[in-house]
Amino acid sequence: MKILRTEVANKALEKTVSRERLTKYLTATGNNLDAALSLYEHNTQLSEALYTPLQSLEICFRNSLHERMSQAYGSDWLTNGTAPLNATAKAAIEDALRKLRQPIPGDIVAELKFSFWVSLLGTGYDDTLWRKTIYKGFLTGGGKKRSFVHGRFNAIRRFRNRVAHHEPIFDSAMQMHDEIIEAIGWMCAHTQAWTAHLSRFNAVQNARLSRQDSTHNSGT
Repeated sequence: MKILRTEVANKALEKTVSRERLTKYLTATGNNLDAALSLYEHNTQLSEALYTPLQSLEICFRNSLHERMSQAYGSDWLTNGTAPLNATAKAAIEDALRKLRQPIPGDIVAELKFSFWVSLLGTGYDDTLWRKTIYKGFLTGGGKKRSFVHGRFNAIRRFRNRVAHHEPIFDSAMQMHDEIIEAIGWMCAHTQAWTAHLSRFNAVQNARLSRQDSTHNSGT
């Protein structure tokens, strides 16, 4: 990619990407535009590589919760009114139903936002949903406290949104990738191993480190 970035191209990119969006990259590279654009490219590659682990986690997460809730409240728990959901959760379900032509359980599960599923781990459900059924979905490796599980998935939700909105994630991506893989393992060790194998994140990160070492060793 570097071959495409002449001085003229860099100035054009500074305008089209915007100086404001490049601020964090410029700060991290000592206000060097060329280095900042290289870091911006790396950030894009990391975001792309995070698609696989984020997809795997979200699907595993919502299906795990759906399974536990179905066992406790019936396979149609999202619409039968038996689960003690708060007004916000009910509104989210109603919103999903309005978007569906044939609201079968699987389609509703897929339509509901990630934030809906994370909310089921919240404090308000500690004595109801968590203790009755949801905790069973996080027993791999000994189980975790609700507050810890909620904190992790809420942090992943915020990180996921940053990736989706093309924000800088280069400074936290490695830790978050490891935490995503770990969280999948709380639900299913096999899915964790499968996701870790498919993820390109470490390869992308290591490729940049190798380039940096090569540049440093060459004295350029």
